[in-house]
Amino acid sequence: MIVDYGSTVAIPTSDKSTRRVLIHGPALMLVEFRFNKGGVGTPHQHAEHDQVGYIAKGSFDITVNGEKRTVHAGDSYYAAKNILHGVVALEEDSVIIDAFTPPRADFL
Repeated sequence: MIVDYGSTVAIPTSDKSTRRVLIHGPALMLVEFRFNKGGVGTPHQHAEHDQVGYIAKGSFDITVNGEKRTVHAGDSYYAAKNILHGVVALEEDSVIIDAFTPPRADFL
């Protein structure tokens, strides 16, 4: 399967962020999260999903399992099932690419 970016749709998640499912299959999903400065990915955890994130652009304050760090383009993180995690964007047009396994049905 090959998906063109232009065929995907950005869904507003707040006044400062959007979510775009880039591609998904039966076991894996890739999602782009785009934030304006001050945009918040509210701390949360997943009961059934492992999540790996890659900072594609910009910078964020991120907290994973109680550890808080500032991350920049090129950095990554891992939030296993039931691990509390969240972000705050520090720059305009900051982008995270997240992979979820299994796919998040609530995003489809």
